[in-house]
Amino acid sequence: MSKVLAILGAGELGKQIANFALNDNHYSKVCFYDDFNIGEKIKGNTDDLINDFDNKLFDELIIGIGYNYLKVREEKYNFLKNKIKFGKIIHSTSWVDESAIIEDGCVLYPRCIIDKNVIIKHSTILNLNCTIAHDTIIGFNCFLAPSVSIAGFVSIDNECFIGINVTIKDNIYIVSETIIGAGTVVVKNITKKGIYIGNPHKEK
Repeated sequence: MSKVLAILGAGELGKQIANFALNDNHYSKVCFYDDFNIGEKIKGNTDDLINDFDNKLFDELIIGIGYNYLKVREEKYNFLKNKIKFGKIIHSTSWVDESAIIEDGCVLYPRCIIDKNVIIKHSTILNLNCTIAHDTIIGFNCFLAPSVSIAGFVSIDNECFIGINVTIKDNIYIVSETIIGAGTVVVKNITKKGIYIGNPHKEK
């Protein structure tokens, strides 16, 4: 595949995305843009992205800014969405039901399982071994750490961070900008944004 991917964010997350993009044969080349880092491997910043896309120096963009900056990720997406084409990466070892919808800008790491009628909205990242059961909706610019398990008919709003080994039972609603700590078991709706931990979950 002779497509070039631009990644906004040259830190560890951006490097992981680049690794999947190249080694799983989604793109033939990767170039980095970053608003804070400079160096030989960084072509420019957010403003340079637009000019370089117009000049056909790359084909698609994925935001590689990390989970500590979910609000920034969304701001960048909204600024760029009508100016640049967004790509997505679904690793070849992941399984996605044909009825599922994975929107642009998303990245699914290896060995994720996405069941029927799941919707994953733009620029959300699923780390290793995440399982999303049927009829669940994951909002935009969420970040799911490794081995998250989400049952059916769950609705997670936007810009949420779900920690490693979190389990969410069926028919749960989680409000935007919520952080769920590692190993937490979510058994009731979360309607107030905050940090939640434990089994069963409680606000920290």
